Amino acid sequence: MRRFIAFVGIRHPRTLIGLSVLCSVVLGGSAAAPRAEAAVPTVPGGVAEAVSGVASEPGGDITRSEVLERAEDWYDRDVQYDQAAEAPDPEGAHDYRTDCSGMVAMAWHLPSTDFNTDSLDRRSVTVRVAPNDLLPGDALDDTADGHVVIFTGWVSRGTGTFTYIQLANSQTDMAKGTGSFDGPLLAGLPTANYFGLRYNRIVDDSTSSVESPARVLDRYPWQAPWSSARRVDPTSVRRTGSGG
Repeated sequence: MRRFIAFVGIRHPRTLIGLSVLCSVVLGGSAAAPRAEAAVPTVPGGVAEAVSGVASEPGGDITRSEVLERAEDWYDRDVQYDQAAEAPDPEGAHDYRTDCSGMVAMAWHLPSTDFNTDSLDRRSVTVRVAPNDLLPGDALDDTADGHVVIFTGWVSRGTGTFTYIQLANSQTDMAKGTGSFDGPLLAGLPTANYFGLRYNRIVDDSTSSVESPARVLDRYPWQAPWSSARRVDPTSVRRTGSGG
């Protein structure tokens, strides 16, 4: 015969706790143990490591692979260069100016599109790195000429050749290319004017390899005899009145 305990008119907290335990024993149950909080994975330096498959937040930690994926999204959509326009990021949650520094701000998931080649070089945003220490997701910035590209990987670190992605200009738009630190030009501008930048909130992951295959087509600085196909939905780019 089952035995039941009714909690009627009992208000004292300790009495309730005692009867709750007694009820659990009589009915053959067990009290659930409190759940432990999951530990937040960290990397050296105390920076929280972004979880694989989880999108970053604006201004938050972001993995190198996500940086490349975000840049690749604009490339796949063939976002057109226009300093007076903006286009949404992959999540469609934020708009970024459609020029070279706007693309870098989008790829790094910065909290604002109001960055240019000069303000990307602020220590509150980035640190400078030597060219030979660049990793995928870093940037090469030329403040003298006003251009910046995303470094996507090494073809050969020994020979100083690498790949990059950029929102180049109104003729080339989103483009991938291969560069060399020994060559005279990078993206049509003097190679010597570029310096490496590393976003302060970037997190190393499996993309942070020393070498990456040469898997891209050079479309710049050499002018293509064709105009780039518009693969982007025209409604996904909205005009603004502000300049780049």
